[in-house]
Parts: sequence; C-alpha cells; structure tokens
Amino acid sequence: MCSVCSKEYPDFDLDHSEQFCPFRNSRYCSYCACYGHLTRSCPATPARMFREPCYEEQLILPSERIEKNITSKTWIPTQERDNERRILHIQEDNKTIAAYLHAHAFKIPKGFTKKQALEEYAKQQNQRIVYIV
Repeated sequence: MCSVCSKEYPDFDLDHSEQFCPFRNSRYCSYCACYGHLTRSCPATPARMFREPCYEEQLILPSERIEKNITSKTWIPTQERDNERRILHIQEDNKTIAAYLHAHAFKIPKGFTKKQALEEYAKQQNQRIVYIV
C-alpha cells in the first residue's frame, strides 16, 4: 500500500507503489488542469486566490483532452494579467529615478522632487511603482 492510501484508505488492500496509486491518479487539480494531485497541493498555484482558466485548453473537458491527446497550453490574455505588466520596478535612488525620467523624455516639473516626478509619470502612463530597496 502506498503513502496516499495508507492515510486516507487504511482498509484498502491492494499492494501498489505511489506512482500507480489509483486514488492519487484520479485526483484532479483545477489550477493546472492535471491529474495526480489536489488543488490545495498544486506546485503551480497561481498568485490570485480565485480560480479562473489561464489556458484555452482548460475550457475543454479533461476527458476530451485525454481522448484527443491535447497537451498544449495557449495563454488567455485578461485585463488582470495585462495590469500585472503595468508595474514599474525601480530602485529608490534619485540618480536612478532621474536617469529613468531622462530616458523617457519626462521633464521634472518645478517644485517636484524626483520621486514625485516619477509618480506623476507613472500616473500618466497608468503604471504602478514598486520601489526596489
């Protein structure tokens, strides 16, 4: 008996390895759309807490994917994932900020610090700033 069966089904009397465990192989993960583990133990758990398909193939029934041998993963673009690309990672250093603004042809308005100018630029570009320390 394998470690999966010994915990959950102690009376199951079939000598097998964990690789060929019928219970383990019947578990389905809705995060990665694969058999062999549960959603709560998925190694590819997405950052967001709710479940939504990330790949077009997740919209196809698992039995049909197996039957037609579909193994590709075609990314579905969404607004949320597009927003993740709108994050500006920059060092919290006046020299770096000034170089960045200069490279993007943004003039620092009078009375603004370099950090304030960067925040204004990010606001105009619809970006969010994450300062790297």
